Amino acid sequence: MAHKISDEASTSALDTHLIPGSNLAEPVIVSGAGCDVVDEGGNVYLDLEAGPGVNSVGHCHPKVVKAIQDQAGRLLQGPGRNHSRVTSELAARITRESDGRLSRVFFTNSGAESNDGAIKLAFKHASNAGKKGYGVIAMEHSFHGRTSLALSLTGNAARKKGFGPYAALPGVVHVSAPYCYRCPYSSENKNNDGGCGLKCADSIEDAIKVRMQSAPAVLISESILCVGGVLTPPKQYWPRVQEICGKHNITLIIDEVFAGWGRTGKTFGYQHWDLQPDIVTFAKAIGGGVPIGGFMATETLGTAFEEGDHFTTFGSNNQIGMAAGHAVLDILKEEKLAENARICGERFLDGLKRLAEKYEVIGDVRGIGLMLGVELVKNRDTREPYPDLVKAIHAALRERKVLISTTGTYGSTLRITPPLVITSDQVDYALRVFDETFAAVGRI
Repeated sequence: MAHKISDEASTSALDTHLIPGSNLAEPVIVSGAGCDVVDEGGNVYLDLEAGPGVNSVGHCHPKVVKAIQDQAGRLLQGPGRNHSRVTSELAARITRESDGRLSRVFFTNSGAESNDGAIKLAFKHASNAGKKGYGVIAMEHSFHGRTSLALSLTGNAARKKGFGPYAALPGVVHVSAPYCYRCPYSSENKNNDGGCGLKCADSIEDAIKVRMQSAPAVLISESILCVGGVLTPPKQYWPRVQEICGKHNITLIIDEVFAGWGRTGKTFGYQHWDLQPDIVTFAKAIGGGVPIGGFMATETLGTAFEEGDHFTTFGSNNQIGMAAGHAVLDILKEEKLAENARICGERFLDGLKRLAEKYEVIGDVRGIGLMLGVELVKNRDTREPYPDLVKAIHAALRERKVLISTTGTYGSTLRITPPLVITSDQVDYALRVFDETFAAVGRI
């Protein structure tokens, strides 16, 4: 008999047996559909967080649910190292999303595991190619996960404090991120236009000459640095970075764990800059709510591993995840969700910019598609971060039945990443609630 979930325990008792993490917050959500979730009391919330970023096709999309149910009756988990057509066909479909250039896929369980495996693959390729060094270039303000290697790559010291050498992989060097609103090279550049002369990109050259103790083998970055504050590079940034990687024979890894699968209006964020990465990592949205991740690589890199070099118990054997991935790809295409993300994202961005004209505490509004950030400041001239107000706005929105995330190295950014099925009416409703909230909370 299935275990009956009690609804009688007090909210304060719910975390008694859980090791503290980041998912122990009210309200207690029990169901969801589309962009809405419902708590134990029957209250309906507009979800502008989505998992975060996981439920791209909406909560409990009927086609995802059916795919999971159908597969559950056939095979839950592959027996070990045997072939699966469900897995192989999903890999083929995923490679087509990169126009076939990234022709090999390795499936994992999460974004952190995907980034870990991608670095490992790049190192094996460097070894095969006779590269004299294994230096890794990563970005300040970046986020790549919470396991040891992924946290070493992450460019936010606050996430590493108290863990000793756990997040200190030798050879990782962090360079300036394209954080135009807080450009370290130009105090005037706040228009996200590369007005600093792309010195943040050129800092990669400086790091190679001055700080790297061995030859650089890998550069890894999110196409848009989401957890770091939805940092959206200027138009010229990524082409310049790719040029530098080509010059030094550096494997370029683009982390699409958050930006991937239609969220920015294109399948992958890097496609806004016509990049040609060597490896792309993914997770979150591809499973529609079921854990699944992976990385895809060019034929040369994708065949660098030898038998036994890399393996994961679930990953490609997780037939529930593979079935969900097929359903998500179907839905993205049939419902044109990338296009909806572009249209609704522009509507949302325009509305947020109008609010910025109205409220002085809104220092910057940025993003692409349905990956948006609103950075709050105490003073627009000094741009001093305002994390306390971010917390207050976050709580006030929750009271008004709208759920969002807070993010950024300074804790000063409201992050908006709703399911891609959001409608224009829901966008307009959210903007009205934002307006009411800023008017009510103001400053603290």
